[in-house]
Amino acid sequence: MEDLKTLGRRDVERYYQDYYGPNNAVLAVVGNVEADDVAVWARHYLGSIPERLDPPAVESREPEQTEERRVIIEWDAEPALRIGWHVPEATHDDAAAIAMLSVILTGGRTSRLHRRLVTEEQIAASVFSSTGPGNRFPQLFQVDVIPVHTTSIETVEATIYEEVKRIQDEGPSEEELERVRNQLEAGRVRRLQSNLGLAFQLADSESLFGNWATTFKSAELMTEVDSDAVRQAARRYLRSENRTVGILQRPSVSR
Repeated sequence: MEDLKTLGRRDVERYYQDYYGPNNAVLAVVGNVEADDVAVWARHYLGSIPERLDPPAVESREPEQTEERRVIIEWDAEPALRIGWHVPEATHDDAAAIAMLSVILTGGRTSRLHRRLVTEEQIAASVFSSTGPGNRFPQLFQVDVIPVHTTSIETVEATIYEEVKRIQDEGPSEEELERVRNQLEAGRVRRLQSNLGLAFQLADSESLFGNWATTFKSAELMTEVDSDAVRQAARRYLRSENRTVGILQRPSVSR
């Protein structure tokens, strides 16, 4: 927020000039078209935009977190819990294991956290995970939970750590891994069913990995991830000193 507060018009214009050039863009066209026609259209509509200098490399890195951080916000709203762990960028060797770990924990009704928190113990109304805010640089793996009214956030948080430790100690079963691979592959296929979805995936793979064909290799990457790889990823990243815990609670709740 401090950066946004000090941002001026010249800063925004400089950012636009640095990054919004044709030599820093990826164009993906999907459909019943001919490549030669697309080239003609691209030159007609985009050819007049001048090439710019290559954008400056982003070299800043957040210092390594060495202890747990906790943030408590009091507001007249339903209680909520978010736990975020630092994880590497999507091009990192551990990215596939982290993606599978996410599905194992919160990917649907059969996932570990949904089954235990929502179905069995009924101490949470919902649980899901996400990774962000982007794929090119180190990011956060986040678990979000809405507790039920009769359960404390402390109870929910402790239960999450119990399930994380189980994976760190034992790793997932082969049955879990196969289910996760099927879920991820089904999601990928669904995203490719429309021209827009396919174009997005092709452009994303080209800009992120430098190869549009990576779009079609995700299933192969997931097959290479075994139980020990997931267990090691959980041990490496889901550590207490590597996490930040955010709690939203009503003002009447004492700290």
